[in-house]
Amino acid sequence: MKITSLGGDDALFDMTPMMDIVFQLIAFFMIVATYVTREKVEVDLPMAVNAAMAENQQNRVLISISVDGQVWAGSRPVTLDQLADEVREWRESNQEARVVIRADRGNRYGLVKQVMKVCRDAGIADIIFSSLQPGGEG
Repeated sequence: MKITSLGGDDALFDMTPMMDIVFQLIAFFMIVATYVTREKVEVDLPMAVNAAMAENQQNRVLISISVDGQVWAGSRPVTLDQLADEVREWRESNQEARVVIRADRGNRYGLVKQVMKVCRDAGIADIIFSSLQPGGEG
């Protein structure tokens, strides 16, 4: 039995929509990658032999303290009063809010203590300090 084709034209697959989606995904990931890398302020972290990665990374708010004593909430410079307001807002919007403090190794302890007090006064007791492991990053 001979099978004949019903239509004389071959069906074509249009790749244009697929390429549009791929380009949109590439643009999205490039924008997100740029945003994520700008989130961290450059600080020279101290070394800690027993440094370990935190098991639970969710609901973490990043506070950085540069060597010149500037405090950063995420990637935005703030004063201690502004930081107190922001930490209170974070805590009110998320009861599980936690803090990661990235303090430069050349910082004085008093400023780190003040940042910890701001967090405590806002009701956040779960604080992690970023450090480096010898021979790696933490």
